[in-house]
Amino acid sequence: MLNSPSSTYLLDFEVVEIGPKLPSFTHRPSPYCSTIRMDHRKRNFEYSVAKGIAGPGISLTVSGDSRISNELPSFLEGDKVTGAVRISANNGEDIRSVHVSLKGRILTGRNSDAVCTFLDLRETLWTAESGDIEAHRDLTNESDYIWPYSLLLPKKVVISQNDGEKGQVFALPHTFSEPGVPARVHYELAVSLKQSRWKMNRRITTEIGCFQIKRTRPRSGYISAVTSFDAAADRLACWKALDFNFTGTVSQFQPRTVELLCTLSLKDSLCYTRGSSIPLLLKIRCQDKQALESVASPDAVVVQLNRRINYKDVQMCGGKSSRWSTVVESVGVATWMNHEEISSGPALPDYYHSTLIGKLELKSGLVPSAIIANLAIEPKDNKSALLLSQTIQITTDLSKSS
Repeated sequence: MLNSPSSTYLLDFEVVEIGPKLPSFTHRPSPYCSTIRMDHRKRNFEYSVAKGIAGPGISLTVSGDSRISNELPSFLEGDKVTGAVRISANNGEDIRSVHVSLKGRILTGRNSDAVCTFLDLRETLWTAESGDIEAHRDLTNESDYIWPYSLLLPKKVVISQNDGEKGQVFALPHTFSEPGVPARVHYELAVSLKQSRWKMNRRITTEIGCFQIKRTRPRSGYISAVTSFDAAADRLACWKALDFNFTGTVSQFQPRTVELLCTLSLKDSLCYTRGSSIPLLLKIRCQDKQALESVASPDAVVVQLNRRINYKDVQMCGGKSSRWSTVVESVGVATWMNHEEISSGPALPDYYHSTLIGKLELKSGLVPSAIIANLAIEPKDNKSALLLSQTIQITTDLSKSS
């Protein structure tokens, strides 16, 4: 299910001048030659049902975005789902209509109450009343009829939970299906062929992928964090500081209770692209130097990214309850290194302080954040689980492959 941008390979040529220069070439248009602009971002997928006694053969071609289409034809929000429908029949007398449709659904169970349809796009390619089917015959194969299609994926969808209720606007969700999680987001493209009376109608379906996208500049690495925090004060406005305190007991030498003042800083927008990393900076202050030495260590600080998936469990509640089930799992742990050694600062002369910088790598296969109807996918940046918790947003960025 998970799709990632395909690799890009660059080939460099070194130009070496040998001998005198040749005269420049001027292109002259020829009536026998035309230039065809090819879209190298398209990758075609073909699905077919063979011709038989039940009816004519159907072939569905889907042109996915090559940057994100691996096992499935995949598209970005706002893209057009395009391709062609080919029908193989000796004659088109029995064909009454040809339709193509695209449905987006959230599935949280097996019965109808567990299905929420948030997208329903339809296009009628041909009907017997609209014209002669012979106008759609493929010139390269006399037994085939062909129709192109185009369905526009919206960036937003409107869903009404109850009849008569004003619809709520949601962003088009990312395709989602993972083992161990009953909820999934499913997009299905279908072609329906209706035949004359006493003839069986035919249908072919396939799953497609849908990606959310946000064009941003990914931040990554220790250097990014250090450079940003060592810059001028006006640049610090783009970072969000999260303050928290905690107390502990030092048992070595003379048992005593100490308090530590901490500040964890993240990018202010709290929005990050999968495949990049989250730069972190942690400042720790304490009046007890020994306590600070034991805490201000890369091995002692734990910041992990937890993903929380909430969905309405219809199987457990019979479809009439508002009970929600939750699946929580860790999807990343930050790594740290010391940035400033322990010293006393002028701002708080009675306190020792230390600074650590870190980064939390975001896997390229992470599913972006989504909240729609009866499903919510929310990554959370969780500092030691009890000391600090912060919700963040995960998005997709294809700017490097655009």
